[in-house]
Amino acid sequence: MPPSNTDKKTGPKIAVNAEAAALSTLASMSKVQKLAALLVVLGQEVAAQILNEFDEREVEAITTEMAKITFVPIPLQQLLLKEFSSVTMQAVTSAVGGPQYARDVLEKSLGGFKANELISRIAPMRTRTIDASVLREIQPRQLVNLLRKEQIQTWAMVLSYLEPARCAEVLSLVAQEMRTDIVERIATMEPAPSEVVQQVLNHLKNRISLRSQMDVISSGGTKILAEILNTLDDSISKQVLTGLEERNPELSRSVKKLLFVFEDIGELDRTAITRLLREVDFHILAVALKTASDKLKQAILSSLSKRAAETIAEEIQYMPPVKLSEVETAQEQVIEILRNLEASGDIVMSRKGERNDVVV
Repeated sequence: MPPSNTDKKTGPKIAVNAEAAALSTLASMSKVQKLAALLVVLGQEVAAQILNEFDEREVEAITTEMAKITFVPIPLQQLLLKEFSSVTMQAVTSAVGGPQYARDVLEKSLGGFKANELISRIAPMRTRTIDASVLREIQPRQLVNLLRKEQIQTWAMVLSYLEPARCAEVLSLVAQEMRTDIVERIATMEPAPSEVVQQVLNHLKNRISLRSQMDVISSGGTKILAEILNTLDDSISKQVLTGLEERNPELSRSVKKLLFVFEDIGELDRTAITRLLREVDFHILAVALKTASDKLKQAILSSLSKRAAETIAEEIQYMPPVKLSEVETAQEQVIEILRNLEASGDIVMSRKGERNDVVV
């Protein structure tokens, strides 16, 4: 890339020539060369973070071009930043905009390269502060009345921003069929654009005259749904899962996995753990405990006889390396046994957040 020259007597003319040279250089550059030059302009730290988003082949192509650049003249820097900024600004301000649109536009501009990090570096950050105090202060029954005529996706979006306990209260006030519709949508929806969320919340706020601000994080997905179900009454939670299983078995299984994880066994009553261990093969148990916390290992080993505990401890200690997938499979087998014991009434477990009483 041509260096810019300065001359006190002909400064303005040189400047014009420099701009023309920069325009000519930019027009002759490939998309990879433009990106390489832009990364040089952005600096080592930012460039390193952006390059982490690319695969090895892409990094090699970009850094090869970067190595050829001795320096980037200021006029060319300005043109590069202007070109990439205009692309990202067009994306984030378009009527059909948003992060995904911005990525799509930049990826086309860069010939298919990933552009997530680039957008965050050269386009203005969009505010994530939402006036959502209405969701903290509104009563569950009042919210149900306000949303009564809204579509299911609106229910799901609003409820996904509630605290799990508050969301559970709202769900308990709607009909079972509608409840299933809502939780399925919560688990499968993508996070809504902040502008859309704000419009809905403003509508609610205007109707009940509540004001203030809080930061709201992206929501939705099976994890949120699992947290909500964990705070629901057992009977309602089971109804929701039954309805969800009939409609979407795969989604239902994903949610169930999050409702009770292997580490939660350590929170059960010792009698319940002892009852569980009667049904679990010792080898499966040893594999399952391979990555368990010391707290869980202690809870389980202390629920076994001294001889059995020593056997399990020795097997864990001398066990050869095991794939993580095998450990996870063993843990799922133990949890499945626990679920079967609960379903048969052999073990009655309290919900999370309550006292961990267990009746056998």
